[in-house]
Amino acid sequence: MGLDLGNDVPRDGASSASGRSSAASHAGARRRRSSDRPQGNASGDLPAPPSRLALFAQRRGVSVTTIGIAVGLGIFLMLTLAVPARTYIAQRNEFNQLKESNERLQQQTEEYKSRLAQQSDPAYIEQEARKRLQLVMKGEKPIVIINPTRDQQQAEQAEERQRKATPWYENLMDAVSTPPETRG
Repeated sequence: MGLDLGNDVPRDGASSASGRSSAASHAGARRRRSSDRPQGNASGDLPAPPSRLALFAQRRGVSVTTIGIAVGLGIFLMLTLAVPARTYIAQRNEFNQLKESNERLQQQTEEYKSRLAQQSDPAYIEQEARKRLQLVMKGEKPIVIINPTRDQQQAEQAEERQRKATPWYENLMDAVSTPPETRG
């Protein structure tokens, strides 16, 4: 005989087919309902503390569902506004860069305008013609002074040192044997 849970027990108090009374068959075999179970952790000795959200909701008189909807709506608004905010910041940076570029171009334009005005001046044109093209006015005599470059001066000084280091008879033979055009 197995354990009788009272499923086939008549409600009027009559004995079951096995001859036991309904009260005897239900003794200790009663099922626990979910409301009869102790609340708390798995061991059953302490009740579970309520969550922070539940405590907040109890203090404010707001349901957890309302708080969840508000948080979800907040996240939705942040995600919705993130793209326009990023676009606004990018456009503002681009605007600042274009503004700086425009200022540089305006400075360059002013510089070119001043150079154009300067090059239209007859005194400047005359000065540049004298300096660059070495032109002179009628009646003036040009004098050209040729200054040797530093490399040319150093080469001449090296040749002079070499000439002084050689004996006089070699210098004489060199002067007689080589034509004047090929000498250094």
